[in-house]
Amino acid sequence: MVIGIDITSIPYGTGVSNYTLNLVHHLAKTNRHDQFKLFFSSLRLPLPHEIKYLSKKYSNVKIYHYRLPITLLEFLWNRLHFLPIETFIGRCDIFHTSDWTQPPTLTAKTIATIHDLTPFTHPQWHHPKTIATHHRKMALATKKCSGFICVSQNTLQDLLRLFPNISSKITRVIYEAAEDKYHHFLKLPLQDQTKKKQVIHRLYDLDKYILVQGTRQPRKNLNRTIEAFNLFCQKNPKSKLQLAITGKYGWGKDIDHLTNPFIKVLGYIPEKHMVALHAAAICLLFPSLYEGFGLPLVKAMQVGTPIITSHSSSLQEIAGNCALLVDPNSAKSISAAIEKVAKNSNLRSQLSRQAILRGQSFSWLQTANQTNDFYHHL
Repeated sequence: MVIGIDITSIPYGTGVSNYTLNLVHHLAKTNRHDQFKLFFSSLRLPLPHEIKYLSKKYSNVKIYHYRLPITLLEFLWNRLHFLPIETFIGRCDIFHTSDWTQPPTLTAKTIATIHDLTPFTHPQWHHPKTIATHHRKMALATKKCSGFICVSQNTLQDLLRLFPNISSKITRVIYEAAEDKYHHFLKLPLQDQTKKKQVIHRLYDLDKYILVQGTRQPRKNLNRTIEAFNLFCQKNPKSKLQLAITGKYGWGKDIDHLTNPFIKVLGYIPEKHMVALHAAAICLLFPSLYEGFGLPLVKAMQVGTPIITSHSSSLQEIAGNCALLVDPNSAKSISAAIEKVAKNSNLRSQLSRQAILRGQSFSWLQTANQTNDFYHHL
């Protein structure tokens, strides 16, 4: 079978980028029988170095690199529905589309991965152009796609509710996972783990800290998170606990001017530091208003970091029993959970053990195998 995959999203550093990169790597690693055709197009961005070697390492992987801007492809495919994907990559049996475009095909069946549907459920969080693009993409996908992969049961429920013409028979829930390097951290000698954590403390001037991780955008609930931490500090004036906010600015109103010296906005963190950054935190605080999956939760699980997260959207589904669940609309609820974790080392140990066990439910090998099964089923 010939499987085409749109990998154009990989350079952008988003959750979709992470999903696409890891899926392609593990499909190539585990499936040597089928042929993979990887489509990449960008006017300015180079082909990611993480992808370049795949065609050299695996004889059944071929990369089709074009320099057409994604805005042009969106116009040709989503608006005009012109130029089949086979024009660019030749014959294929399956084409796995991105979350941005829905190309026509001559004979190939198409599959779309649905990461979340916030442009439909919460349009106030997005730019009007983003909303319009997703509406055009999904208008075509609901008519043309032979299958849909949803990254959580919650996302599947949203999909079937918003688009009742989609049959549940052509859908699959296939969870994402954290990169393999997170899983490997706890396999390191304890001395090496400690050294890596010490690097984080030194580089970012951190001591005992709670980690907030993700692109800064409205649904991440950062202003209420800061309000909750300030409530904790007011109630515990002698506490030296820090709140480390990481992730680049995305869109929407950024977090307000901060006066609390124990809140550190670190911004973008190099990927080489991300594993130890999670592992060195006393907990991950992720009270997002809505997530299609919630990848930071799984990253924290893999390194045994306790979790505080929302009881809404997919987050309770992904966290299982390894997290303290809070009302994301209540600063008092979030603050109370911070206090529990900060003051109770036994609770942290319990949550850490539960996180490690829960983390075993998520792996890219499993994701790739389930995705490959779906390709063949269709």
